[in-house]
Amino acid sequence: MSSEMNWAVSQWNADQLRAIWSQLQLQVNPFVQVLCLDGNLYRMLDTGAKNFIAQNFINHVKESVLYCIDGTGHDRVFLGAPRHFVAGGGMLLQPGGSEPFWVVRSETKLRTPAVCSPPVSAKTTKIPRPPNAYILYRKERHNTVKDANPGITNNEIQILGRAWNLETRDVRQRYKDMADRVKQALLEKHPDYQYKPRKPSEKKRRTRKGLQTQAPINLTKCVYPMSSPESDIPVAASPLHNDQI
Repeated sequence: MSSEMNWAVSQWNADQLRAIWSQLQLQVNPFVQVLCLDGNLYRMLDTGAKNFIAQNFINHVKESVLYCIDGTGHDRVFLGAPRHFVAGGGMLLQPGGSEPFWVVRSETKLRTPAVCSPPVSAKTTKIPRPPNAYILYRKERHNTVKDANPGITNNEIQILGRAWNLETRDVRQRYKDMADRVKQALLEKHPDYQYKPRKPSEKKRRTRKGLQTQAPINLTKCVYPMSSPESDIPVAASPLHNDQI
């Protein structure tokens, strides 16, 4: 039976799904066991589309695969067999009801699992700031808000900030602990890393963009995953990125 007959119903039609897979398939070769999806693309996909891509990749690797959010600060999602994410000091962290995050234990170097990338000059590499607890919380719930409010822009998803402020101390602490682990892993990789705030001129430019008219947000349709027995993760204090390194 072909993979196209096994995926769940999707808002994407068959031609669109094949086009998406055709682009991702450029990564597939005998030496690659983990696919890398851009974060924006991944958040646009519904369950049916994700299953379609996963089934096609299973046909290549011949084993079960899972989606895993990159917890090292890059906005991307990996797709591969679980064994690749726990090799070489890798670790999967999974808050209740969410997809797992991939990080590297503090005693090992940060690296991307099974993905071959060309060497980049150290002087041109910009180290991404590690996400704080709210950023991790928002990343999980982005799709829920988008599904409940079709057409909403990323800048308009202020509902998540309100939801975060209403969370219990225990829920927030789970995300804080996870953010601390991600931060520690980054510092092990880059011991001289220091956070450099944006210049005032850059902040003003972003503020002006955020003052545009916003559409009303549907609060009633948004259901957020709460903690579950398998959760052993963390929290922060405010939606603002306050953890200075």
